[in-house]
Amino acid sequence: MTEKLEFLKNVYLFQNIPEKYIKSLVKEMSLKDYVKGEEIIREGDKGESLFFLFKGKVAVTKKMTLFDDAQGRSQVDKALIKLKDSDYAFFGEMSLCGQSELRSATVVAESDCTLGEIGAAQIHELIKVHQDFGLKFYHNLANVLADRLRKANRDTLKLATALSLALEE
Repeated sequence: MTEKLEFLKNVYLFQNIPEKYIKSLVKEMSLKDYVKGEEIIREGDKGESLFFLFKGKVAVTKKMTLFDDAQGRSQVDKALIKLKDSDYAFFGEMSLCGQSELRSATVVAESDCTLGEIGAAQIHELIKVHQDFGLKFYHNLANVLADRLRKANRDTLKLATALSLALEE
């Protein structure tokens, strides 16, 4: 438990949150090992949990639809970001933002990995009982989501600019 606790204390979601609440979540957490190449979550599947990357590296990918000259369509996975344990990485946070959330991306192990998983229901239950935890937790989550949205907006602008320049030629 100590190792998981020390890791989670470094995760941004738990910044400024008393250790007693993190300990409660550690008790609810399940650990699972994944082998290189194994799919952890799949875009479009129902998401009901949050994952913490204790060991290894993962790639977060999204389906892209490509068109060929004959107007045929094919889908490929495009890597959006790579996460590693030393970043105190986590994913699946969108499952905390509503009921029956669908996964917005696929996550695949790029190396052998150990992940901790906490159900959204367990987090919501802790928030109901301890509103001080909920206030800090959702403040941190809002900051994470805002940062990720800003990055997505920058990436979209870069792609739109590149497309615009390509179409002018």
